[in-house]
Amino acid sequence: MSGVGERIQALRTGKGLTQRDLAEPNYTAAYVSSVENGHRVPSSDALAHFAARLRVDVTQLTTGRHPGDALSIEIDLLEEVQPQPWYEQLATDPTALDTRRAAAEVVLGRRRLTAGAADDAVAHFERARRLVPPTLAHLRTPAVAGLALCARLQGDPGYAAYLLTGFRDELHRAGLPDPASVLAVHALLALCQHDLGEDAAPAASTALALAGPGAEAVSAFVATARTLAASSHLPEARAALAAAGAAVLESWLADEIAGAFRIRARARLAAGDLAGALADLTAARQRSTGPEALDALVDLAEVHRALGDPATARALLSAADPAIAPEADLVAEPDADALIAPGTGAHGGTAGGNGDADADLEGHRRDRTGGGGSAGEVRRARAHRVHALLSQDAGDLESAERHLRAAIAIHRGTGPRRELAQLSLDLADLLTAMRRPDDALAVLADGLTAVDTHAG
Repeated sequence: MSGVGERIQALRTGKGLTQRDLAEPNYTAAYVSSVENGHRVPSSDALAHFAARLRVDVTQLTTGRHPGDALSIEIDLLEEVQPQPWYEQLATDPTALDTRRAAAEVVLGRRRLTAGAADDAVAHFERARRLVPPTLAHLRTPAVAGLALCARLQGDPGYAAYLLTGFRDELHRAGLPDPASVLAVHALLALCQHDLGEDAAPAASTALALAGPGAEAVSAFVATARTLAASSHLPEARAALAAAGAAVLESWLADEIAGAFRIRARARLAAGDLAGALADLTAARQRSTGPEALDALVDLAEVHRALGDPATARALLSAADPAIAPEADLVAEPDADALIAPGTGAHGGTAGGNGDADADLEGHRRDRTGGGGSAGEVRRARAHRVHALLSQDAGDLESAERHLRAAIAIHRGTGPRRELAQLSLDLADLLTAMRRPDDALAVLADGLTAVDTHAG
């Protein structure tokens, strides 16, 4: 008997069908018998008929491979639970589909990024980007997102924004405005624009309009895809797999999406929309288990201060950074070296902005899990600023001065420039209100010098 005949017979008997059941209405039992015995080679029409009656894919009859086997590889790529050699072998397998090799490279890039190996991560993401053809531009999204994330963490948000805007335009030219891709691109772009001091609210709003359940949906979509693939419901399985892929991408960028929520919240706060700001900051805390969740606490403290609830604001600040010293222990001019993690900067490297990329990524990874790192210092400076506002509200101007000076000391080493400039203006205004004009002028002069230093 031929291999095709054997497979048809095995499937037929396994389903309890007779040869007549399989044959009707287009063929005869004798024809089925001759095919199963290897005496006849079924035509393509006959194969399609038998596959439909047996409720399997034609490929399963002709090759013996279950059509869901290919989808199981896609699922393994999404779940990222296989050992490292599995992905390495797939990434370098010349017989594998380029899109699968690209997906394997993305997994390897994410793992290297988590380990803090910036150069290795970039190399994997770049290989993944090149493997996907332009006609499938939306499948490049994880690779481009990885490259942009690496660039931003290495202290080059301008290059990251360049990558993202170019890719966004490529998607639109190709007619592939995939929602998951648009979400990822605009969430990252919003953070880059924020880093650069640009208006990030429009990009953040575009991203958040497409935000879905994220990590919560991954396991459900994957389980559905596995079940459907095993039962040969391939179109439905592929649809579930596509949904799982979108959820995985959203889950991977959970902290960045939380950052987009924070950006929009700050725009709403500035516009006086306190309810909207509260909603966005609550969403940011729910999305992120990393630094963005702690940053959201500081922003929430500012909102509650605006709502006239200083007690809640102070409690939120304490939760965001318990290490801030009690006001009685704050010195007038804190030592910046004691407040700043050695060798770190706001968005990569040292205060000059050219530090080691791997060290910066490792600092970012520690901060995502509650450790130190430059992002934690920036958060502390912002907390000091809100403490200063609360002290001013209470009429304690000396305490407000101490908090502002502490925030300035941190920002002198970490940036960002715009916050350093604003804090200097805030302190000068405070000193003017305290009838200390000479001190106010000195603060403005020192602030200008510090901002100019960061400009280089």
